[in-house]
Amino acid sequence: MARLARSARKSREGYDALHAATVKDGLDRVAAEAPDVVITDLKLPDGTGLDVIQHLHSQQPELPLILITSYSSLDSAIGALRAGAIDYLIKPFENEDLLRAVRRAVRIKRAPPLAVEAYMREVVQRFQDSHSEIELARMLGIGRKALWMRRRQWGLKRPR
Repeated sequence: MARLARSARKSREGYDALHAATVKDGLDRVAAEAPDVVITDLKLPDGTGLDVIQHLHSQQPELPLILITSYSSLDSAIGALRAGAIDYLIKPFENEDLLRAVRRAVRIKRAPPLAVEAYMREVVQRFQDSHSEIELARMLGIGRKALWMRRRQWGLKRPR
């Protein structure tokens, strides 16, 4: 019943809500529907919301991800934000809190990426297999730590 009420509220605000009960169903729906924002619970029958966030952030780093949970802890909050979530809501929350998080996520999604960041990401993706970490950092004019941080932010793994 709460799910239905929340969907009705989102529809009045101009959002269409899609539902999935499991990690697998959710990832399939995201691949098929291409949503503007993904909201996931921490506890799911076949995994966790952190699994969803890590997978989606590595595949679509520009997709805003929001984690909601009744089982809040500092570790889960930090884990969610490090994995790529842009917001973390603790249940029970007010509808307005959720709508505020969704509005913020939509604004973030629609903001154009910085040209420099897009260029740097393209260079890293293109040359990471053939150049060392030091060479890539020099090509981009940044330090190795800055390169490491960006790779992590973009969900790019360093080849071994």
